[in-house]
Amino acid sequence: MANDLIDQARSYWERIRGSRNMPRRVDLDPVDIPRLLPFVMLVDVLTEPLDFRFRLIGSAIQAIVARNYLGRRFSELPHMARGNLIWAEYEAVVSQQRPVAAILDYVGSDRYVQGVRHGLMPLSNDDRAVNMIFAAVEIDRR
Repeated sequence: MANDLIDQARSYWERIRGSRNMPRRVDLDPVDIPRLLPFVMLVDVLTEPLDFRFRLIGSAIQAIVARNYLGRRFSELPHMARGNLIWAEYEAVVSQQRPVAAILDYVGSDRYVQGVRHGLMPLSNDDRAVNMIFAAVEIDRR
């Protein structure tokens, strides 16, 4: 996959955002992004206390993780719980209400994966609070 996957996802996010601060979940249409779908996740933002839950995981992402995380909360996963870099990046998207991109350490079992990068983009039903995160994941294979 070309290294422009996150840029494509970000451009799509910008387009569906329009003049709002953040697009809504209903603005996302899989028909618009068929090439990106295997590399996309949707993550619910839970409040009181803050937590994140995997709602959708693309097939290319699912193929490189050790187990199925669908429906799991970050707080249930030691490598993603509060205090870890991934949590901090998702929390930054919620607090800053803007996209974040970062390189991640890959700890899965696929020996051909050299690295992973993600782009996290906020979604909001009311344009005030982030209630979901649209994530695009680039997978660097040897």
